[in-house]
Amino acid sequence: MGDEDQTLDSQNAVETDKPELTDEEQAMAKLKEAITVECEDIGSLRQKLTVTVPRQTLDDRQGEEFAELKRDAMIPGFRKGHAPLKLVEKRFASDVDDRLKTQMITSGYLAAVEKEDIKTLGDPWVWVKIKEEQTGDDGKPRKQDVDKLLPLDKALDHMTLPATGSLTFSCEIEVKPEFELPTLEKIPVSRPQVTIGDEDVEVELKRMRMMSGTYRPVEDGPVERDDLLYADIKVSVGGDVLMDEQNVELAARDVRIHGVPAIGLGDALVGKKKGDSVQIEAEVPDDHDSANLRGKKARFDITVHEIKRLEVPPIDEKFLADCGYDNEDDLRGAMRRNLESRLDRTIQQKMQEQIADYLIEGTSLEIPEGLSQRQTERSVARRTIELYQAGVPQAEIAKAVDEMRVQAHSQTIRDLKLFFVLEKISEQRKIDVGEEQINGAIAMIAQQSRQRFDRVRDKLSKGDGLMTLFLQLRDEKVLSALLADADITETEGPKKKTAKKTGKTSAPIGKPKAAGKTGPSTSKPGATGKAGTPKSKPGATGKKTPASATAKRPKKKTTRTSS
Repeated sequence: MGDEDQTLDSQNAVETDKPELTDEEQAMAKLKEAITVECEDIGSLRQKLTVTVPRQTLDDRQGEEFAELKRDAMIPGFRKGHAPLKLVEKRFASDVDDRLKTQMITSGYLAAVEKEDIKTLGDPWVWVKIKEEQTGDDGKPRKQDVDKLLPLDKALDHMTLPATGSLTFSCEIEVKPEFELPTLEKIPVSRPQVTIGDEDVEVELKRMRMMSGTYRPVEDGPVERDDLLYADIKVSVGGDVLMDEQNVELAARDVRIHGVPAIGLGDALVGKKKGDSVQIEAEVPDDHDSANLRGKKARFDITVHEIKRLEVPPIDEKFLADCGYDNEDDLRGAMRRNLESRLDRTIQQKMQEQIADYLIEGTSLEIPEGLSQRQTERSVARRTIELYQAGVPQAEIAKAVDEMRVQAHSQTIRDLKLFFVLEKISEQRKIDVGEEQINGAIAMIAQQSRQRFDRVRDKLSKGDGLMTLFLQLRDEKVLSALLADADITETEGPKKKTAKKTGKTSAPIGKPKAAGKTGPSTSKPGATGKAGTPKSKPGATGKKTPASATAKRPKKKTTRTSS
């Protein structure tokens, strides 16, 4: 056999070894080749994609759908697979169009991202035109066309396939940054010598009492901060009324209402009584889902109808019996032993926080100031799970959520930066989390919150809860691996104050806190500044970050087109 024949045989062998593409992979490759993509940088780590799917591709896919239906459809009067194509098309046109719309938009987006080699952060939000009913100054409702940015699943409800011509849609995405990691060997860490003090026991006792607290109506007297109110709420921007609802549950503090942080609401409500009204103004943030409202002033008109306050039980015989103890000394002793058993874990967390600080300070990574609301929600969800694991009462968690949503932009930036760094390290070191570890963490949350395992898991399954928990556990494994190789120095821990011991019939400790729903916006638990709670940890997203190079800030309003 000559050299030329050997070369041909080698080439044939290589081609034979290549795995054949599945039908789905072939369809995606064909779609990627057919679509046209325009990319526009609209800010740091944000891009706008305009994707065009040609008419021929739509017609080809539609023909394939009908051909498959013709083979399998059971139509009265015809044997299976023998019904006329025109009849099949007429009978199933609506179903095919709806299915094809979803396929072409979702697959078109994925093909565009792959074609442009974009590393996305989270899912896209799609621009759609919808009719919204708004109330004018004359008090009459009217429908108005509004360009709105919606999550992909919700945007699909407002989109249709064109009867003629190509399908074109625009979406906004957040992209992952490129950066270099700092040195990961021998990170300097100090190990504090910490003991459990009286104030730690006092904090734990306060939490236990708050978990047994009950909201009681306040018949007379003014609103106190963190009270739970029932109020009429009207939100308007210019002459348009965005929201007008009665008897909404609202916490007496700064909260986010209709996507707008109501800064100053807590101060405005404190001191008011039933029947009183307050008015404040706040700026609509640049991440609001209605683009035409961003940067404008929103006005909040709120009328208070009912006031409730959390009443925590005193440390009396009933409370002690409910907790399973004969006297207060036994209860405090058990709490101290429980805290001491968790001390090593707490010290580990403090040392991991030092490593997290080292990683953040040592990484040149730019996070956009105009971080979107959904990234804040991911950070809030992450903090929520940490607080549940620490046994923080729902009242404290609800308050922390509002504080984080309204004020903690800088904390969200830190969380997201740390998330990127830890994700890259986990990929390099192939660190993952198994189902058994996830279930173990859920069991711990159930124990701390005194709920059943299945209820906690069901709650986490809604939204991004399980993914958030997975990422938290993965990041803890990354930090533990770095800590195992760290340069650790023993140091003296913080000095503790001796807390004054309360009697068996002591009054409630501290000012009552409000819990429950925190306004018309969906409330999820978040961060707190109470003693004994771990600091915030990385943010959350479900995508993987590739190994990449030095951080770059994309230029704004730069457009490129590929076809």
